[in-house]
Amino acid sequence: MNHSKLKLPVKMGYGFAETGITAVQLFTQIYLLKYYTEIIGLNSSLAGIALSISVIWDAISDPLMGRISDQTKTRFGRRRPYIFIGGILLSISVLLLFSPPEISSQLGKFAYLLSVYLLVNTAMTVISVPHIALGGELSFERNERTSVFGWRLFFSNIGMLIGMIVPAAILQSLGDESAKENIITSRTVAGEIVSLVILVSSIITFLVTKGKDNVQADRSKQLPFFLSFGSVLKNKMFLILLFAFVIATIGRTFNSAIALYYYEYRLGLKESQVVINILLPFFVVLMLSIGFWVWISKRIGKKIPAFFGVFGLGLLTVIVYPLFPYGELRPPLIAAFFGGIFAGSILIMDSILTDVVDYDEYKTGEKREGLYFGIWKMGVKFSQAFGIAITGFLLDIIGFQNGVANQTQEVGFRLAIIFGPGVGFFFILGSVIFLFFPLTDAKHIQVQRILTKRTLKKIH
Repeated sequence: MNHSKLKLPVKMGYGFAETGITAVQLFTQIYLLKYYTEIIGLNSSLAGIALSISVIWDAISDPLMGRISDQTKTRFGRRRPYIFIGGILLSISVLLLFSPPEISSQLGKFAYLLSVYLLVNTAMTVISVPHIALGGELSFERNERTSVFGWRLFFSNIGMLIGMIVPAAILQSLGDESAKENIITSRTVAGEIVSLVILVSSIITFLVTKGKDNVQADRSKQLPFFLSFGSVLKNKMFLILLFAFVIATIGRTFNSAIALYYYEYRLGLKESQVVINILLPFFVVLMLSIGFWVWISKRIGKKIPAFFGVFGLGLLTVIVYPLFPYGELRPPLIAAFFGGIFAGSILIMDSILTDVVDYDEYKTGEKREGLYFGIWKMGVKFSQAFGIAITGFLLDIIGFQNGVANQTQEVGFRLAIIFGPGVGFFFILGSVIFLFFPLTDAKHIQVQRILTKRTLKKIH
């Protein structure tokens, strides 16, 4: 149990892997559906099904990966080997995803997207679950944990910038942004860059965290996997936090999947305009807000800031996005500024989850960070699968026509309703559910004191 203050290079080195992980996630969330439907020519509903099946598999495998890493014992640690191996696998699979061969049939296109995206999500599970679990183990001190996850979110946002900006910047540099050949080239080259980022960032995290992955599990107290899985799902405290986060994540998935459609067909903005003038400022502000959220959570606790951050984001989304005028950048830019501030509160959720894991150890005597974070990510992946599948079907339902440059005004209005109230509803609902979370800061501090006494007794 690490009570010492972590050095800054260790915090940064740990968080660095999140650059590649998030670059892959955002690259696929923003560009994959649109690329396979409009460029590769796959039917929207089939694309949504393929992506959803892959994400569901990813969700199912997350708790298993968490349990495996909980029980792993090597000279490299129990989490770090998977960060190294997963980084290599994810790097290779991303290259394949955005470089599909020439396939004429809908079934063939569907099969290729499904099989390769399954590989991507398997690799994502191998690296991301042990990585986030390691973050909860680097320090036992609650403010240090918030700082660790703050650095994780910081590098996550750098990854978002890479996954979002690189494809658009390459496309813009090629000239005609509507030319199919240019779009294919931009996605292929961007895939190569993202592949390199995940490879380098995972290796650096593996090297910098050497000697910090030294928490050993007491196997005598470990329940069989399914019994342990079931006991976690009986933890009402965890379920409230998980349910709140899952609901909010559905909104995030809708937002990412529908964003380019909304800005292009509702506001008449080019991809490069959206990415550079709206999404880039959003993520820059989000990164700059992290220090504020870390500071305020130390001052007044974690629950109130987390609630108001997510609730504020939802309220903003519901109100403003249906109202933006056609062809203007300034209104969505202003919304991006305030949205970035509110969205920074998300780091507090991961930090609160480590508090729940402490409470579980206090009740059971077993350290199950991997399993908890695995189930956490499983819930998130199920919500992403739901969001992706519904997005594909909604595009068909609202009358969106693939490959048609000029959509009707009715389609644009419906996109605005989905992107505004449709997304914001989930943020608001998630924040309201979170109000029922029962673990107070005072109670968690008491739990940590008891765990510290237990550890000292074992030593002496």
